[in-house]
Amino acid sequence: MKGLVIIGYQGIGKSTIAGKIGGCIDLESGNFWIGEHRSDDWYIPYCQTALSIANQGYTVLTSSHAVVVDFMKSVPLPENVAGVVVMCPSRTMKDEWIKRLAERYHKTGLHKDYKALMNAIDRFDENIVELCGCGLPVYQFNAMDYDLGEYIDMAERKYCR
Repeated sequence: MKGLVIIGYQGIGKSTIAGKIGGCIDLESGNFWIGEHRSDDWYIPYCQTALSIANQGYTVLTSSHAVVVDFMKSVPLPENVAGVVVMCPSRTMKDEWIKRLAERYHKTGLHKDYKALMNAIDRFDENIVELCGCGLPVYQFNAMDYDLGEYIDMAERKYCR
């Protein structure tokens, strides 16, 4: 089976689902910091790693940073990578989504979850408009009770088999 890259908006459940679905890997962008710094071109090895893993037949869940989206659109895909898709909530879910991210941050206390919350507060609408208009196939959730596994399965059936 071919691999797939899924660019997932913050809070969709990438880390949670990766532990439940075999062959699905969450590539945490936070691992590309060195101490308190991240190089300006951090996204290049990040995206290259995602594509390399996907080329081995895995479904790789990545961050939705604009530089990641732009890079994934600009490079030829390796032979065994079926495609790159985006998964995100619809704009109608803004208040619920920010509440979800706030609850996650209050539960974990992690700095990365705080940054995700602040980004959504500041730019949720812009983020979703940019993702939906990026030119890649987009799978959008319209309700909080979505099943990410079902969306991943739909994308894999369409692109990988």
